[in-house]
Amino acid sequence: MNIFDEIQHRLASKTRIRALFKDVHVEDIERIISRLEGILAEKKDAVAADEAKRQAKQENIDEVRRLLAERGLSLDDLDPTEEAAPKKRRNVQKFTFQYETNSGDTVTWHGSTTGRLPKDFQTYLDRTGKKRLDCVIED
Repeated sequence: MNIFDEIQHRLASKTRIRALFKDVHVEDIERIISRLEGILAEKKDAVAADEAKRQAKQENIDEVRRLLAERGLSLDDLDPTEEAAPKKRRNVQKFTFQYETNSGDTVTWHGSTTGRLPKDFQTYLDRTGKKRLDCVIED
């Protein structure tokens, strides 16, 4: 239990508050209460300011929606990126590779010059010291 939870637990019950402050002077309790009232006032002011900001923002949103409706527009009409720049697709060129396995079999494999390789092909490249493009065969 963190300290905030502990304080909240102690202050949540009148009986626990009495036990907590049983040996404290009246002046000290009054000072604590006045400080807590000051904190409460600050918190209420902050909440009211946040609510005013939220209300002003909502009014602006409602005004924009009203203007869009008057002109027959929607939010989708405001997004020019959809029409102006179509999504780019990754263009990976594929090749047919030929290599020999450890048992001496010749294997052809269709793939790209990037990414993972079949285990036998990787073993072949490590064994011979060749590059992938050295194993490309013409179709």
